[in-house]
Amino acid sequence: MTTRPKNGHACTRQWLRAGIAFALCAILLGCIGATPLHKRTRTPEGTVVRDIDLSFLHPGQTTRAEVKEKLKLIDTGYQGDHFFLGRWSSSTWAAWAVYPDPRFPSTGGRVWKSGNLLVEFDDAGVVKRFAPFDNAKAPRYLAPVAADTPLQLASPLELPVKYYLTAGGQFVDAKIVLSKGTFDFEELNERKKKQKFSLPASEVLRVETPIIIQFSDPTYIIQRLHCARDLKKIGGPRGRDINLKVTMPQVVTLMSYVAQAAKSPASVPEAARK
Repeated sequence: MTTRPKNGHACTRQWLRAGIAFALCAILLGCIGATPLHKRTRTPEGTVVRDIDLSFLHPGQTTRAEVKEKLKLIDTGYQGDHFFLGRWSSSTWAAWAVYPDPRFPSTGGRVWKSGNLLVEFDDAGVVKRFAPFDNAKAPRYLAPVAADTPLQLASPLELPVKYYLTAGGQFVDAKIVLSKGTFDFEELNERKKKQKFSLPASEVLRVETPIIIQFSDPTYIIQRLHCARDLKKIGGPRGRDINLKVTMPQVVTLMSYVAQAAKSPASVPEAARK
C-alpha cells in the first residue's frame, strides 16, 4: 500500500497559489519576451546585409586596397594611410511586450548592437593588425589613430554634431569650432535659451564614453567631452560634460584636438585633469 506524504496537499496548494498569482500577473501586467531571428547587419551607407566577413584579414598579407574594397560597406570615411575604421550595427533577436491595458500599447522590434573595427597598416600598406571593439572601448582603440592624425588649425575647423539636451532628453543640432587656442560650442535648435560657450582649448580635458547614454547606430557613436570647469557659468550645460552624437572620424578629430591642446604651454596641470 502506498502512503501519501502528509505535506502533499500543502505542497499542491502552494503550487496552485503560485500558478494563480503568476497568471494574474500576466493578465494584469502583460507579457514580455525575446525571440531569436536571422542575423541582420546595417552599414553606414544604409545597406542591410547578413553579416560582415572579416575572414580575409591576415596580418602581413592583406593589402590596404583589399580592405578598402571588401569592407567598403562599413567604411566610416576616415582618411589616413595607416588606419581603416569600420562600423556597423547587428541584430540576432527581437524583444517584445504585450499589455492588456489599452493605455499601454504593445511594442516590439529588433534589438541592435553596434560593432567597430580597427585595421592598422604598415608603411607598405599591408595589414599590421586588426581588432574589433565595442563602443565602450572606443577612446582606447582610437588613441593611436588620433596620434597619427595631427590637426592643421591654420583656419578654424567646424564640426556639425548632435548634442544631448538633458532638459528634453533628446539630441539637437549643434556645432563645434576648433581653433588653436579656443574651443567654441553653439546649440542650433529653436529654443529661446540656447547653450553657447567658449573656453580655452587646453580646458577640454578628454574624450570618453558615457555609461548611461547609449544607443546603437551604424554611423554615429555617443561620446562625452569632459572639461576643466562648470560649463553652466559660461553659457553651457550644468556640470563639466557635454554628450555628443558624432561619427568615428569626428571622434578621432576631437581626440587629436585634446591631445594637441594638452601639449600647449597653457595646458591644465595634470592634477586638475580629472
